[in-house]
Amino acid sequence: MVTARRAAGFTLVELLVAAAVTLAALGLAVLLLLPSAAAFHALPEAVDAQQRLRVAVQTLADSIRGAGASPVLESATRGAPAWPAVLPCRLAGGPLAAVPGGCAGSEAITTLTVALGAPQAALAEALTDPAGPLRLAPLSACALSAPPCRVRAGSQVLVEDGTGAWDILTVSAVSADGALVEHAGSSLSRPYKAGATVAEVEAAAYSLRVEAATNVPVLRRATGPSSDLPVVDHVAALRLEYFGVAGAPLVLDDADANLRRTTYGPLPPQAGLDDPLDAWAAGENCLFSRAGGEPVARVASLPAERLGLARLPPALFADGPWCPDAGAPNRYDADLLRVRLVRVVLRIEAQSSSVRGLSSQLFSRPGTSRESARLVPDLEAHVDVAIRNGGR
Repeated sequence: MVTARRAAGFTLVELLVAAAVTLAALGLAVLLLLPSAAAFHALPEAVDAQQRLRVAVQTLADSIRGAGASPVLESATRGAPAWPAVLPCRLAGGPLAAVPGGCAGSEAITTLTVALGAPQAALAEALTDPAGPLRLAPLSACALSAPPCRVRAGSQVLVEDGTGAWDILTVSAVSADGALVEHAGSSLSRPYKAGATVAEVEAAAYSLRVEAATNVPVLRRATGPSSDLPVVDHVAALRLEYFGVAGAPLVLDDADANLRRTTYGPLPPQAGLDDPLDAWAAGENCLFSRAGGEPVARVASLPAERLGLARLPPALFADGPWCPDAGAPNRYDADLLRVRLVRVVLRIEAQSSSVRGLSSQLFSRPGTSRESARLVPDLEAHVDVAIRNGGR
């Protein structure tokens, strides 16, 4: 009986050996699972960073791609629009000349978009008083009172006359027939003659701002002085590069004076004719002077680099000549009229500092992680976006 009981049980030594083997096996299993656990922690952060990068790139690309004007508005200038479709700065209300540091940066962009089908009209009377109403005349058979052609209260309108002058006004009220538009008074670049074009426009400004409360860099979108909303957070860097027409602008004359046009930018007056609203001499404007009675470009040709386009560094947007002239509140550098492509460089970081490491090459803002399996490096995208008002 004693021998049978001993055969059915375990000795203390056997129990200790079994426990040691079990603990060793569990330890090996934990070691094998640790990298997987770190990866499971990092994976959601990596997916989130990819999604935020996609949203940021798509938002900027859509806005830049739509910048410019529809063919109806272009036809008034007989060339590409005589106002800048993109501005290398953040413009969110107020005159362009008042932008801190000037409008010649690489870390912010404003797009001016007259959408296809946006209401467009002409000034029926000259606009000389900044606080005065706009009296409109239709540009087509579409009545100004019809919804597709009626300017909406609360919208913004672009006023431009093909000379390089432009202003954005905020609509406060519209008459029942759509012909009288009240607006919040603002400084005008110049008086506008009857016949100047008026069109609903969307001005969207994109820039980075580090939130004071969280110390997190956020890509923000402003569509006016009272509208500034976040788009994507943890945007470590935003850089904009500009490319444009390499050649200097030309005036393409025609036997019919009404068919004269430029390769880009505003058409200058005929030789001997002076525009009293600007500071240029007779027959000249911001893009063209005169030599021997013939128009000569004020801006130089540049070496072509990408897709036949020239690189336009920020310094090129700060040296003039200025359109419509140097004294206009909304003056801008004439080289902005040659922009045709914008390269967007975006860098996104992981939200949690626990998956960001110490390497300055991989992380714009270092984190606390010391495990390689737990790291989520910054993501960077380079996207070239062509604006839709490309030259002829």
